[in-house]
Amino acid sequence: MSFCIHESDVIICNNEQIIIYNIKNDMETKISLPKLINDKKIDAHNNINIEAFHMITNIMFSNDGKYFFVCTNRKQLCLYERKSQNLLLNKILPRAASKVQFTPNNNIVVADKTGDVYLFSNKQSDNEVLLLGHLSMLLDILITQDEKYIITTDRDEKIRVSMFPNSYNIVSYCLGHTKFVTNILELPHDKSILVSCGGDGMFILWDYKIGKELLCVNFHNKISKRDIEKFNEQLHNCNLEESVEVLPVKHLKLSAFDTTSSLAIMSFYNNSLLLVYLINNTSKSNIEVLHIQSIITDNEPIEFYFYENNLWILDELGFKIYKFKDNSFILCDGTNYKLNQLNNYWKVLKKDSIQQNLFSILYKRKYDNIQEYLQRKKKRVANR
Repeated sequence: MSFCIHESDVIICNNEQIIIYNIKNDMETKISLPKLINDKKIDAHNNINIEAFHMITNIMFSNDGKYFFVCTNRKQLCLYERKSQNLLLNKILPRAASKVQFTPNNNIVVADKTGDVYLFSNKQSDNEVLLLGHLSMLLDILITQDEKYIITTDRDEKIRVSMFPNSYNIVSYCLGHTKFVTNILELPHDKSILVSCGGDGMFILWDYKIGKELLCVNFHNKISKRDIEKFNEQLHNCNLEESVEVLPVKHLKLSAFDTTSSLAIMSFYNNSLLLVYLINNTSKSNIEVLHIQSIITDNEPIEFYFYENNLWILDELGFKIYKFKDNSFILCDGTNYKLNQLNNYWKVLKKDSIQQNLFSILYKRKYDNIQEYLQRKKKRVANR
């Protein structure tokens, strides 16, 4: 379940269904994913009918809005032209993707769950190119706006900066996080600075070309102890061995405020809280980060975006729009016809939703094989 927005087009998706709604001309388009192009028939995975769980995991517009891609859990990558909705690319990935992004020139980079990164051209006939590999699962990937660097993060706390596309040339490592890193972004008003966050309760600003930490902002005191207790209960219910002291960041979004400052918003797994910060800097040695607001929604945000100085949030109930006024976001009281239409489409899509739990990707699972061993030992003793 997700959405993305560019100009007047809003795409919402769930499982295999995609709806494109133009909020200016009130036009709706439905898209069905094409059939998988695969010589090998896959009926089941781990004794589960995989067809029943075919779902969209990534959807995104290119920076110029010319294209959008859709990626599914069955390794399917589809590229569409936005205006015509024509299918331009239908590929099967080598492995399941953990993160997919557009490059500034509208090619696609795919980070997979084994730690490899592939570059896909936006032309069907071209083959993918292996760029680099990590020893751990990749969680985020970024091609810098100048297309000189590729930055990757993994489950083992590392941020690697490499040349692009010759990624065997490693420029630096940004080392400072103590848990997995889920999000990396260039600071909009100063793209020489990288912003990162993840599972350790802090976001860090970097001079990424030399791997230097510029500022570390701790936000764990902005999250209630009860919220952390509830999250730990969820981990234990999933048979995961870790207990946390801070919530992991789900999404980080940045938006330029003016020429010397940007807004940063973070959402969290299994929580309805969003933290809003203002990042000011005139140089790398003069950075100030201010917490300006905590937004509490009715449900955990599925996704959120900045659009025309407004904050669009999608949760289980539908879309909410917040206007930025006097250094804070204010929920718009009234609803209009087009927003109601969008929420009606969302109600239809979410009826067939399949709940995803990503904790096993981020945290280690606990396996209790002692009881099984003792049972086998009893049988051996009894048979003597």
